[in-house]
This record gives sequence, C-alpha cells and structure tokens, in this order.
Amino acid sequence: MRVFLALDLPAAIRSQLVLQQFLLPVKRKQPPENFHITLVFLGEARPEQLEELDSALSRLQVAPVTLRIAGLGLFGKAKAHNLHSCVTPTPDLMALQEKLVRLARQAGFAPETRRFVPHVTLAYLRPGLFNQPELEAAVVRDAGFQTESFEVSGIGLYRAHLRADGAQYDLLEHYPLSAKGRALKQ
Repeated sequence: MRVFLALDLPAAIRSQLVLQQFLLPVKRKQPPENFHITLVFLGEARPEQLEELDSALSRLQVAPVTLRIAGLGLFGKAKAHNLHSCVTPTPDLMALQEKLVRLARQAGFAPETRRFVPHVTLAYLRPGLFNQPELEAAVVRDAGFQTESFEVSGIGLYRAHLRADGAQYDLLEHYPLSAKGRALKQ
C-alpha cells in the first residue's frame, strides 16, 4: 500500500484552483478531489509501520497552520512534468513537515529526502500533450494568482492507487493537530 501524509484544502480554495486550472493550456488536469498539499511521501507501508505512525499521529500536538496559495510553478527544467500552484512556505508549515518526517522515520519509514517544496498539483504533464513555451507563458502571465489565507487544523493519511487514467487518493485517517481537535472529532 503506497501512502502519504497531506493537508486537505477547504472547498473555497479548491474552487479557486479549479477556476485557475481552466485558464491553463493543459489537457490532463487533476480533478479537484485530488487537490492536497503532500507533506511526506511514505511509500510502501507495512501494517506495523502504519500502527506505529497512527499511534504517534493520534497524540500530535501542533497549533493550526495558516496557509496561502500564491503563484504557479513547473517542476522539470527542460521538460516540465508537473504544473502546480505554489504554497507559501511559512515557518509553521515547514516545522510541521519536519516533525512529520521525524515521526515517519521513528515508525520505520524512509521518507523522501528531497527538499520539501509545498505545492498543489494542478496537472501532471506528458510529452506531446502540451506546448511547453505556451504553458511557461501562462505560468508567467498568472504569476499573481493567489488565494485568501486559510487554516488547516488536521492532516490526513492517504493511500494512493495508481491507475492508467491517473491516481486516486483515499483518505485512510484524519488526525487533528491538537487535543482540542481530537475532542471535537469524537
């Protein structure tokens, strides 16, 4: 089972991202239900790892995090492979991500070591299905795109199902960031 930890997005933010997607010259856009901010990709998980991680996340004590999406970006220099909206990397977000990486390691996972760049994927790009210069111009044109600030008060453990027509993500468990949030969950 391939799993990851991520932040879900409020409906209003998803709506703004869908409107922005509409303006972009790409064919294979992510469906809004797939919008999220990946904090830690965990990879293949064994049951005992998931149990230990579940225990740690159930006791998590972190203040809610306020975020804002601002701008667009591309991953892949000469050949872009990911079109995304950029998430402003606040100190609280970066600290949360680092804490989750530590918890994942303690549970026996080997999370990715590449630098964390918070983003929301809008489209995975395949050669021949988009015009890179046109897309780069659209990213520059819409560099001022931003959402209002929003607060996240929990993280999700998601399972990724890879399919020929794109990935499907299933929420396995939601973890409030604080004891107060856990009391409301029950």
